[in-house]
Amino acid sequence: MIEVTEAVKLARQFAADLFEGENIKNLGLEEVVFEESDNEWRITLGYDSHRVKTIETAPSSYSALSALAPSNIKKETLREYKTFRIGVENGDFKGMLIRDVG
Repeated sequence: MIEVTEAVKLARQFAADLFEGENIKNLGLEEVVFEESDNEWRITLGYDSHRVKTIETAPSSYSALSALAPSNIKKETLREYKTFRIGVENGDFKGMLIRDVG
């Protein structure tokens, strides 16, 4: 039987193997759940996506010059989350799920 710390290490290794060559950045542990009914650990890892959200805001005050100026544009890197299903008995990989937190 594997403990939670070993399950997290395995999930990180599975992520590295599955996403090899995809330049995953800022991989981090987000959530750990023991699913008793399936006898498995569910380890959610998050990472910076290649997708960017663009947020455009209007200038804070209106004037003739601000009307000509471009609005403030802010770009935000989105995070993605994957849940790895790890068997408790021997640490086998049971699957990977998309974790929607939005």
